[in-house]
Amino acid sequence: MLAKQTFQSISEDKQDTSYEEAAEEFFRHCKIKGLSSETVKFYEKELKQMRRGFSEVDAPLKNVRQVQTSHIEDFVEYQQSLGRAINTINSRLRAGRTFFNFCLRKKYIDSNPFDGIQQLRKRHEVGPTFSKGQLKRLLNAPDVTTFVGLRDLSLMLTFAHTGVRLTELTSLRVQDVTFDGKGAINVQRAKNRFARRIPLTNHLKKVLRAYIDERGVLDHDMLFINVEDQPINQRTIQERLKHYGKKTNVQKEVSVSPHAFRRTFCRLKVEAGTNLFVLQRLTGHQSLEILKRYVEIYGTDLEDAVEQGID
Repeated sequence: MLAKQTFQSISEDKQDTSYEEAAEEFFRHCKIKGLSSETVKFYEKELKQMRRGFSEVDAPLKNVRQVQTSHIEDFVEYQQSLGRAINTINSRLRAGRTFFNFCLRKKYIDSNPFDGIQQLRKRHEVGPTFSKGQLKRLLNAPDVTTFVGLRDLSLMLTFAHTGVRLTELTSLRVQDVTFDGKGAINVQRAKNRFARRIPLTNHLKKVLRAYIDERGVLDHDMLFINVEDQPINQRTIQERLKHYGKKTNVQKEVSVSPHAFRRTFCRLKVEAGTNLFVLQRLTGHQSLEILKRYVEIYGTDLEDAVEQGID
């Protein structure tokens, strides 16, 4: 009888926490922890979609303690019925697992319902890349006699010759570029929080020096700017890339985007025989797994090996 009363007392002490309340606490925790704004937006977007999916499969949104593994499985099946891509579903599962781990630490739940839920299996492929001819057409497209043209060439050449991410490029400041010796770009705001140095190619060094001279001295130090001398935003950069993709007809062959430049950078380095660990340092990949896919597809060791031992 005493044990039963004790159990009831413990149960009564456990207050119900809704999905919305827990999510608000989680987002606050992410910001306090110092996660990047992009990471916080990722969690906000995916957990919003998970909440919508939960409502469709009648998961108990008013009390996260009642969410079971079966609800997660129902959510996955519901996403599949909508035709959601594997990558999309896996992103939501990753966000959900992290969120419910937070709930577990806060004692909103007794166990994580994501335990035993696996990521959906997907084909390990490398997205489209530019050929050297396509890359040349894109880089030759801007009219460098104008400020916008010189800036756009600087943007595309930075993508092509360094492999930086879009968020990394828009966070670059003038002082992050050095021209001493070989010259380098110092990426301070990296996805994995580890700053890295990327040496400049001779061509990029020349173009960036000309662009910075043309940019002049402003009341802020952001490297890439628009015609109103304000920091250029990510959407504008994406639109400029698509503009040149249409202008050169490359867009009909490969979708012109910042990540296409990044994939192309990786492919060309692998084809040139760049050491995988060096490439990891250049690109800031946290894991070698993605880079290994480039080696499997574009590595030249197979061509060399197939000729060996043949008379």
